[in-house]
Amino acid sequence: MTEPRFIPGHADRLAYRVRVGIDPEVPPVIMIHGKGGDEKVMWVLEGVLPEGGLVASPRGLYLLSEGGYQWKESRNRSWPIISNFARAGEALLRTVDDLERRFGLDRTRLVLMGFSQGAALAFAGAALGMLHPAALVSLAGYLPEGDIDLLQGSHVFWGHGLQDDLVPITRAREDVARLRTIGAEVHYCETDIGHKLGVECARGLNLWLSDRFSLS
Repeated sequence: MTEPRFIPGHADRLAYRVRVGIDPEVPPVIMIHGKGGDEKVMWVLEGVLPEGGLVASPRGLYLLSEGGYQWKESRNRSWPIISNFARAGEALLRTVDDLERRFGLDRTRLVLMGFSQGAALAFAGAALGMLHPAALVSLAGYLPEGDIDLLQGSHVFWGHGLQDDLVPITRAREDVARLRTIGAEVHYCETDIGHKLGVECARGLNLWLSDRFSLS
């Protein structure tokens, strides 16, 4: 397997790493890092994805003084609202456009997979009508506050740790309930782990994606 290729950032798109797909039946996945990450950190999760599809991971829009990047404009400690991710959502949309132009990304089958704050960006981009993913994956993530009506009918996989001390399990359960209330289809997985993806949920994600896109 070839190493992911680095694509530098530009005024109208984010810097990202991409591994070009070799199987058009496998959906493209954009992996979105959490606060303090970059375009490299999410690749440890590539192994839980169906093999052969295009995989890309962008670098966050805002550089943190302590190192790494984040996606939201506000730096306060309260839970973000959807509009905090508006600029990042626009930049992510332009990056999807670039991936489509350069590498043939099929946006009708696009999966947005975010970890922690990256999941919040994925939800915000869809809730603002900027992105229309075929599936959303939240790993130790959260749903920003605000109007989520455009997420009605979304297909969501949510994996969360019972011992998560950054995004409490109570918050995750409340957010899943919010999604289900508006008619989103949510496959929810909990494991006895902290702020990371547990083995059971990793296996569940692979099976869910394979079933969702009829890959078996």
